[in-house]
Amino acid sequence: MFRQKKVTALIPSAGSGNRMGADVKKQYLKLEGKEILNWTIKHLLNSEWIDEAIVIVPSEDVGTVKHKISEWVRIDKIEKNVSVVAGGVTRQDSVYCGLKSINGNEGYVLIHDGVRPFVPIELIGKYLEALDPEHHISGVVAGMRVTDTLKRVNENQIILETVDRASVWSVQTPQVFEIDKLVVAHGFAKANAISATDDAALLEFLGEKVIIVESTSENIKITKPFDLVLAESIFKRYRSE
Repeated sequence: MFRQKKVTALIPSAGSGNRMGADVKKQYLKLEGKEILNWTIKHLLNSEWIDEAIVIVPSEDVGTVKHKISEWVRIDKIEKNVSVVAGGVTRQDSVYCGLKSINGNEGYVLIHDGVRPFVPIELIGKYLEALDPEHHISGVVAGMRVTDTLKRVNENQIILETVDRASVWSVQTPQVFEIDKLVVAHGFAKANAISATDDAALLEFLGEKVIIVESTSENIKITKPFDLVLAESIFKRYRSE
């Protein structure tokens, strides 16, 4: 609960995993003996702020994942409700499917990628606190300051300019919103054929104020083979501490 309202975690995990180049979808790959999605659910629901989770998977995986989660909940002694719904064609469609499955529009929604198993639990409260109605803050996203030099190029990869990185951040999840405002933003996007790569952008289309709160570099998204190697390295460091 946060401010006496329910906090629902939506976990989009409906990707195909083509970039991983494996026979198994990336969210089901094993990491230190558990599937990546299992770690993500376990870590998220360890947060005192999260009341329930809705996992969004490809339609053909719903039955299998329900069975998996029933086992994970038992083994990890998770006492919060975890449900599974079918996603859509795009990530945006999948999140909308998850939103529609939430019981009521009162409360908060935290959206987090199913393949980010190192969600910074200690920061979830900070993200929620940053939702500030008094200052009209409607959304909060996790992000990192960009440290590489950035170049803008044309279609032939010819450099047009160097981008000032001082004002540029790379965006991660979690992303936190008031449920009712995100539902309106998704409805507007659907009605006007607007597509975006993250949910914050949909609120931006409506002129809502969204802020970034700094995350950690360990909050990686596992999409390529090297990411899995990096994730194993992060786990080894945790064990040595």
